[in-house]
Amino acid sequence: MKVIKLTTAGTAEQLIIDDEHKLAALQQLVGGYVEKISITENVDLVSHDEVKFIRGHKANPIAGRLLRHFDIALQPDDYIAGDVVLVGVDDADWISVPDSTADTLAYLGFEVTVKDEAA
Repeated sequence: MKVIKLTTAGTAEQLIIDDEHKLAALQQLVGGYVEKISITENVDLVSHDEVKFIRGHKANPIAGRLLRHFDIALQPDDYIAGDVVLVGVDDADWISVPDSTADTLAYLGFEVTVKDEAA
């Protein structure tokens, strides 16, 4: 399954994860239990649900910009922290992220690099 990892360092990387063990792979990529924010009807942002409680956590600049682009409001003074992953959505299932997601990130000024091996 193709996903895009957005890091707190401001990088975006396309990765392939094991579709049969996608939840475990997503938890590994974000560093803990996951929660989702729907970006569009076809894309979810998956993040660590408790990362803000970890000392030294950092805001994710790409995730923040992406939410603003799609007019997704957070609570006042809230932000997305830690590394996050973008996944595709088909009904209630997570699938490969649509190719258009990389185009949207490029439009926002973030280049998506491609990593071929499975995570």
